[in-house]
Amino acid sequence: MKKTVLGLKPISATGNSFAGLFSRHIDDASFEREAFEWDKLGGGRYDIVVFHWPTEFFRPTSRKASLALLAGMLRARLLHRTKFVWVVHNLEPHDGGSMKSEVTTRLFLRLLNGVILISRHSLGELHRYYPQTRSLPALITRHGRYEPLASPPAAFMPATRRNRLLFFGMIREYKNVERLVAEARKVELAPFSLTVTGVCRDEGLERRIRQAAGDDMRIDLDIRHSFVPDEELERVIDAHDAVVLPYRNILNSGVALHALGRNKPILAPRIGSLPELQQEAGKEWVHLFDGEITADHMTRFLAALDFTGPVPDLSAYEWQRVGNEVTGFLQTLK
Repeated sequence: MKKTVLGLKPISATGNSFAGLFSRHIDDASFEREAFEWDKLGGGRYDIVVFHWPTEFFRPTSRKASLALLAGMLRARLLHRTKFVWVVHNLEPHDGGSMKSEVTTRLFLRLLNGVILISRHSLGELHRYYPQTRSLPALITRHGRYEPLASPPAAFMPATRRNRLLFFGMIREYKNVERLVAEARKVELAPFSLTVTGVCRDEGLERRIRQAAGDDMRIDLDIRHSFVPDEELERVIDAHDAVVLPYRNILNSGVALHALGRNKPILAPRIGSLPELQQEAGKEWVHLFDGEITADHMTRFLAALDFTGPVPDLSAYEWQRVGNEVTGFLQTLK
């Protein structure tokens, strides 16, 4: 029997293992998985297309070019009965593109046959932002956890902690690293340190972060222009006591799951799906704050890390479970 051809955009991504893990855990007995190409859409190659980050429709660099892509999607739906699915990582891009386009956004949403949400909170936010999606079939699953690569995570050992905080991931305006660094300088604990490890492609932002750090020797800015290899990132996470997410806005956080998967408690804002994550992983592991990150938030968080207990329960975030749920949902769209 002919397999359903599934085009994934993207099928994998440098610096973000989510897309690759997502594709690999879709049942290959049911689907022939391949990287999506716009040219093949016109030939009717795909039965279903899955978009992860459709920036070209929410913030297009060229509205004319995006309209041409949308016309191709419409033809594929009418001529080849191709189905389109959006995995809702964010409600709109955090950066990228050059304009916000209600026209191309609305047309893209009208061409969808389903949506995949990676937290319960996401569905309500999607419907609030884009009421036209209320009638779409929707799967609520989870953001799969990050699986150990180089070595299994060590147990959390509060007795050995030295108040070593870590921020890691892409460095963008909304992640609020400049404020995090400025507030870290006010922390009066001893010992104390903050490491910032990640890629920054905004020279102005990088310059402001370095200015905010000043000459404070407790702050280590490991700001790069290429992605940190996964095995190295594991070693960096393991070398710290806890992880801080100073974000101003977020819907879902892969960084939070990556940290928890290495048995590192996190400090994060009470926004997006993070309260949901706290309910499932436990308040000892997910500490939430209101408003902007402050030195007091960091001080109280570090003081609370004397607990001992089981590792965070991330069973709901296992990729096999996520893959089975995604496979079942896509099968309903055939």
